[in-house]
Amino acid sequence: MVVVIKYNLNFNLEPDFPPNNAYPPRWNFDNEKALQLYRRAKKEQWDEDNINWEEIKEYASGLDRKQRLAIAYWWSLLSNFDNATPVFAYAVVKSFENHLDTGVRGILTTITFDENRHNMVCGLSINNVFPGFPFEFKPKDELERKAMLNVLWTWWNGSRYWKAYLEAYNKYSFDVLFTSFMMGEAAATTVFSTMSKGAKIKAFQEIFKNTAVDETRHYAFTHLIMSDNAEKMDDERKKLVTKQVRAGFVFLSLITYLPPKDFWELPPWFIETHEKMEDLARSAGFYIPDLKEKEEAWRNAIIRVGSSLKRYNIKMPAIPELGISGEEVLDIKEGDILPVF
Repeated sequence: MVVVIKYNLNFNLEPDFPPNNAYPPRWNFDNEKALQLYRRAKKEQWDEDNINWEEIKEYASGLDRKQRLAIAYWWSLLSNFDNATPVFAYAVVKSFENHLDTGVRGILTTITFDENRHNMVCGLSINNVFPGFPFEFKPKDELERKAMLNVLWTWWNGSRYWKAYLEAYNKYSFDVLFTSFMMGEAAATTVFSTMSKGAKIKAFQEIFKNTAVDETRHYAFTHLIMSDNAEKMDDERKKLVTKQVRAGFVFLSLITYLPPKDFWELPPWFIETHEKMEDLARSAGFYIPDLKEKEEAWRNAIIRVGSSLKRYNIKMPAIPELGISGEEVLDIKEGDILPVF
């Protein structure tokens, strides 16, 4: 049986539209900076199918099992952060419900597409190096077992943060939400640029170079949101930005540095096994920045983000892991972490 809802409507008056709804459609073309970034995003698109995956497969065929596993392991960990398509797809929905600038909505749609491409690259890299990892993988020794569990428990942590993200829109405004990505995007730009220059084969060079271009653009988006909204922020919202920048470091440091022990729920062998797998990948010619290079990438990111925050009298959080002083943030909780790269 079809239930028909009867409305008491007066068609001589303009209708009242419900709040938090994608209707009515609205357009605002006054934010030229956002529109320029949207146009840039369209011009800089690339196709993962144009990567020479056969070159990667041939390269992997010359490696031993442990080396192939180590490379698949690294891509699997990266996928925890590049599984951000639904993050931005949800942001697109919210941007339409809140009738944000047309340019901002457009940028979010392009970032959604970018993140799907990054996720596809992770899966294709694994499939061409060690097909079936990790769900169809059968460990042959303790190192392999621990490496598999490292990946699965990293993904489990991702599932914790996903739930928190869905609830974040009830806690934070858009400007606070998206400025929290600044640190990660800034660090990612440096890390992927470095990996592109150090990659042994052309296919990986192209992947990391193209990804760095995407991350540079994503950083520009966070900076745009900051510059458009910071002057309107009260002290409370500025404190939230400081907290979220710190949360971004905590989340992304697992792949770009070392996971803070007081937040990630990981196996006790995680770091030891992780370092062994990274060394195995390096022995195969798969370039991964060493700890010193990772620290340098984060310091560069902190300089970039810190200068932006300072301009708007927003305090930079302390990053004690890197010996960097700033506003101490002690109360990072599960609900403060937003899963994105």
